[in-house]
Amino acid sequence: MESFERWCSKTFFGGVAYPNLWVNFGPGILAAFLGIEPVFTSDTMWFGSQRCKGSMSLKEIAEVELDRGNIWWRRVVKATRVSVSRHSRRFIVGMTDIGGVLDVIASLRGTVELLKDLYRSPRAVESAIWNILEVWHECYDELLSVMRSGGHEGTSAWMGIWCPERWYPFQCDISYMFSPQKFAELVAPHIEEQCERVDYSIYHLDGPGQIVHLRYLLEIESLTGIQWVPGAGEELRGGDCGSPKWYELYRRVLKAGKRLVVAMPPHRVVGFIKAFRHGEVLVQTWAQSQRDAEILLEEASRCLGK
Repeated sequence: MESFERWCSKTFFGGVAYPNLWVNFGPGILAAFLGIEPVFTSDTMWFGSQRCKGSMSLKEIAEVELDRGNIWWRRVVKATRVSVSRHSRRFIVGMTDIGGVLDVIASLRGTVELLKDLYRSPRAVESAIWNILEVWHECYDELLSVMRSGGHEGTSAWMGIWCPERWYPFQCDISYMFSPQKFAELVAPHIEEQCERVDYSIYHLDGPGQIVHLRYLLEIESLTGIQWVPGAGEELRGGDCGSPKWYELYRRVLKAGKRLVVAMPPHRVVGFIKAFRHGEVLVQTWAQSQRDAEILLEEASRCLGK
């Protein structure tokens, strides 16, 4: 926290940006709460079962419960409590990355095994999904309670969006390997249920492989919006979120009445705003200096007629 506060003291937060102390124990840490040991490297984290055959059966996953004595659960709760006790309105505390329900199951079961299960035992996969969903929301509710009891207002997470009410970014990254039929059958129903349990929600649409699933997401009335992430490969080829390549995708999202979250390099911002100034869009970007940020904000305001 001291390191974070030093960084904040040297950082200009423009527009609706804010200091977000995200309690980051790695993506999908719920798998660790349920007994899978995480492996940390210098720049990332993964679960052993993602690189080999998983250690849990679908039946075990369908019956597993949150162990409040689990070391990773206790560490996340403690880190959240200490962060909230120190924030004193100087920064916002972001809830840990609990993970996507099926992404967590892939960590518990093993990715390859889960993909086979989709066709061998779809009903058993469905049972596992609904149990993990209940455990997921149990964790969310308890962590939010820890934050509220410490006087923390609103909800924040890894996406860097603050909301005065209950919100969270939902995802199913493994679905880029699913057919649209399997997405409609196994993913869309539990995403809809999760959206119903919070006040606001954004789906993390990760990579071109998930575009085929967008139609099912846009049909979920309780889903607030979509965050589009094109992936490192597309970005290296110039296909970042500000590229006109994705404009038709954005029009589909906005036409469906959903909000849109996109991150893009600063040189793309003005052109993007000119194209979508009437949409409900959150643009996330950065600048090399405070002056550059102020100039960009001024240009954006002119585009919006403010």
